[in-house]
Amino acid sequence: MIQISFKDGQGLGNQLWLFAVAKSISEKLKIDLNIKDFEKFKGKNFLNLDYENNTNHLLRSSKKLSMDDFKIFNERVYYDHELKYVISSFDERVLSINKNTILEGIFQSEKYFFGNLDKLKRYIQLKSSIKKTTNIDPYACILNIRGGEYKRHKNFILKKQYWENAMANFENKWNINNFLIVTDDYNYARSLFPKLEVISGDISRCYAALYKCKNIIVSNSSFSYFPCKTGYKKNVIAPMYWARPSKNKGRWISPGNIYKDWYWQNKENNLMSYEKCLEIANKTEQFYKNEFTVLVNKNQIPKMGILNFVPRKYKIILKKILSYFFPQSFG
Repeated sequence: MIQISFKDGQGLGNQLWLFAVAKSISEKLKIDLNIKDFEKFKGKNFLNLDYENNTNHLLRSSKKLSMDDFKIFNERVYYDHELKYVISSFDERVLSINKNTILEGIFQSEKYFFGNLDKLKRYIQLKSSIKKTTNIDPYACILNIRGGEYKRHKNFILKKQYWENAMANFENKWNINNFLIVTDDYNYARSLFPKLEVISGDISRCYAALYKCKNIIVSNSSFSYFPCKTGYKKNVIAPMYWARPSKNKGRWISPGNIYKDWYWQNKENNLMSYEKCLEIANKTEQFYKNEFTVLVNKNQIPKMGILNFVPRKYKIILKKILSYFFPQSFG
């Protein structure tokens, strides 16, 4: 049996990646999948997962399994001390699982789907009731702007120029000039583009809008991947080099985050093909395998920034206040 856990603090995108990869591996190896704490799934009100609930799996077991019956598989990751980022990609060791195993890791590479992306539409389905009540202009383009805690990382957050250049590319390449925003951070998106319609606050509506749109500019966030891949066919522009669009030393951060059929926009406003970017991602992956040490303990990552030393309950209050008055800097 393969087991994963839905945890407090996980975003929906991270939960969907973990589920889809675990499901794919379980099918590849022909073993059961069990999800612990399924009630913490953030999409349960509007998404159907191709999964039998925990109770059915445990009833089929000859005994109630405890943690002692499992070993933990930690996905291989590296810490780039120069760019201050955790790096991940496909970990081929996962195909050697032969015991009850708990999966721990990032798991955001398409290589875990073993050449078959079509099965994602079976794994994750938008409920028909949500699908019917969401209407998106087919000639519009959605900017999926990620704010929140991203704003604390100046090399990670996408600058306004990225969105403006991508909008210009949509106008030039596809003759699209109607834009709206889907975001987790209303104040931030409004401060960037005060004249555009903003959809925010309702995660089911945000997901459904991304699912049904036919044109999208994505951020370097996991949230948009599955509505893009399981929804209507789309024209997609994404940031080249993913988590480090600039100041990346020519490395794709992370090599796992390179996705088929998308256009990748560089800082010169050019759209690069998936095939060209895949070459860079593969070279980056080999670079880390040759030059860096595998990170075996995430506590080895140095904590950065003064907010890391503020107690959590005060940090939440402080962030809310700062994000209200300075929406482009705090989240």
